[in-house]
Amino acid sequence: MSPARPVLSVLDLVPVSAGRTRADALAEMVALARTADDAGYARYWLSEHHGSTTYLASATTILMGQVLAATERIGVASGGIMLPNHAPLVIAEQIGTLATLHPGRVGLGLGRAPGTDPLTASALRRRDADPAHFANEVLETLAYLGAIPDDALSAVPGSLLPPSAVVGCESDSPAARPAASERRVRAIPGEGTDPDAWILGSSVNGARVAGRLGLPFTFASHFAPAQAEAVITTYRSYFGGPDDAGPLSHDGRPHVAAGVNVVVAPRREEAEFLFSTAMAGAARVLGGRPGPLDRPTADPRAWRDLAGGRDVDVEASMGLSFVGAPDAVADGLRGLAARWGLEEVLVVTSIHDAAARRRSYTLLADAWRAR
Repeated sequence: MSPARPVLSVLDLVPVSAGRTRADALAEMVALARTADDAGYARYWLSEHHGSTTYLASATTILMGQVLAATERIGVASGGIMLPNHAPLVIAEQIGTLATLHPGRVGLGLGRAPGTDPLTASALRRRDADPAHFANEVLETLAYLGAIPDDALSAVPGSLLPPSAVVGCESDSPAARPAASERRVRAIPGEGTDPDAWILGSSVNGARVAGRLGLPFTFASHFAPAQAEAVITTYRSYFGGPDDAGPLSHDGRPHVAAGVNVVVAPRREEAEFLFSTAMAGAARVLGGRPGPLDRPTADPRAWRDLAGGRDVDVEASMGLSFVGAPDAVADGLRGLAARWGLEEVLVVTSIHDAAARRRSYTLLADAWRAR
């Protein structure tokens, strides 16, 4: 069941708009974060993309630091760090440093998608991303941060152990592993910070990982809504099941969040006009014609020229979109949260004009509080 009043958060892909510089886009990210902080949003999630001419969140933890430094209250989370692209120890050190500087405000969302094209993924030295390997690397990262109990350490891979405990060891049994106090590798700063941790996913595979680890789950329904209900049901069915070694969520309960496309304006007609930018963006991605966010257009079907014949796929990817006046959108999001049992709604707003984008978030927050 969802709480009586689920919270709203921002999911920022850090887009750059046509006619604006990349420096402009990063400054606009900071301005949006301040707006979200003032408006009462619970958390500011920042994504990871590489080699993108649309989205500038390639250095997620650096952007998190900028947002944390520019705001006072709002939580800031990776939404998410694609763990196979990184060494778990480095991520633990970076997140742990932020959590030490900003206690109680840092969250860690982890996913396994590449966040880029195959060539760039190779340049990142991307590793095995199958669900089992990913789950082990999640455990390794959380172990560095002190976010898992000692009795769960039997599942942590050998990179946390002294070399003498790994070389020549033919057993994976808990008895063959040294005690937690004998671990050699430490994330400093970072150990003991125990940030909120989430698994991000767009399929049942991510849901199974989150459920088996007993961690909160965020579903990427802002671009993969078709499977949403099945994925969320899978997560809840695996949470606390026979494959679960014990919940790692802070309260031992399942938690679900989901991304949603939103554009709000004082009048529905203006919101629909502004939303043409988001449709064009999706068409560019799926049609293989990436680029900065397009200016809005009065033609609601103009995006088809960018889709490369994949019109049906574009419409499916943007199927979970709430566009309109503030009260109507707030009511729609509340209904969605109730149906899916969401505790957090991650709002994705792609508008060409930065001021109109900030206004959309402010109008939604005002309507959310008033209902």
